[in-house]
Amino acid sequence: MVPRNLSGRDRYLRTLNGEKPDKLPLSVINFNTFVCQYYGITVEQYLQEPELTAALTVRFIQEFRFDACIGTGCGYILYGCGPELGTRWQFVGENFPGCVEGVIKTREDIQQIEVPGEPRGYFKTYLQIIKAVNEEIGREVKLQASALGPFSVAGFLRGIQETLLDTVTDLEFYEAYMPKCVAVSKFICQNVFETGLETPVLNEVFVTPEMVGPDFYHRHIAPYDEEVSRYFGPERLPNSFSAFMGKPDDPTSQREARYLYLTFFGGAESVEVLEKALGYRLAGLPFFLTVSGKNLIGWSTDEILSFLAEGLEYVVKSQGVYPCISLASVQADSRENALEVAEKVRAVREFLDTYKL
Repeated sequence: MVPRNLSGRDRYLRTLNGEKPDKLPLSVINFNTFVCQYYGITVEQYLQEPELTAALTVRFIQEFRFDACIGTGCGYILYGCGPELGTRWQFVGENFPGCVEGVIKTREDIQQIEVPGEPRGYFKTYLQIIKAVNEEIGREVKLQASALGPFSVAGFLRGIQETLLDTVTDLEFYEAYMPKCVAVSKFICQNVFETGLETPVLNEVFVTPEMVGPDFYHRHIAPYDEEVSRYFGPERLPNSFSAFMGKPDDPTSQREARYLYLTFFGGAESVEVLEKALGYRLAGLPFFLTVSGKNLIGWSTDEILSFLAEGLEYVVKSQGVYPCISLASVQADSRENALEVAEKVRAVREFLDTYKL
């Protein structure tokens, strides 16, 4: 018997364990610009007022009845490599800032980077947001948050373009600064755990099939990710995103694993992609059926629901897999746009409420 009226958290965990839920869970990953536009706050308020941001995050999750939030406290500058570590971030207009310059220029710079003794700056704010949201709704909603992996730390401390070039032109230099990036990653992960979250996401934001080849990943990135994962225990901090790169020395799995990436983040929504992705799983996460941020904005409500109906016909009815429906990026660039997106999100929630498993 399937329990009725499960909490969102329990609903999500049943799909993670391959069990039938009372209804399919709905999760969200990125939503920072939406929160600002929909609830009428500035980017500066979001980044600098943790009590306000936590309250609006809770309001957002409850108002749209998400069962899971994979990106609690989303925003790159919050993730642990902000100006507090010496990196330079640039604010442009009313947008969230981007990192425009790292601190590692030479080998001597590596030794100058000190792992903080305690959180400070934007990262401290991030932890306050996560802890407050978790204390408020963590029993009812499955919450996770980003804990940066070593390669992403390098992408900020060295600069992503510089890091990618180093992997081609100066691998020895790359290997010289990666141990320091591992140490910073461990610091970030440890502090995210201390907020009370059970399973943060070891997030390698720059590890995508478009930017990093599978063979290089397995030789020069995975060992550092695995070091951090082992340090905390793979059950507590699995190296989930490695699945996007397939298996080492296995070109077939590397080609097919790309479909798992497309399924997780969306952007190529189709039954054909779902068919090829179903043979793979992300460690510590359920199978996701995703509507991308691009299509959440670009598609009509009817198109979104049509894709979900068609996708679920295959995944649930044909293959017997109970996925988590994910809105990977609920974003908006204006109040008007936010209101339109909000209606689509409500329509997805209502669709799942009435979908017969």
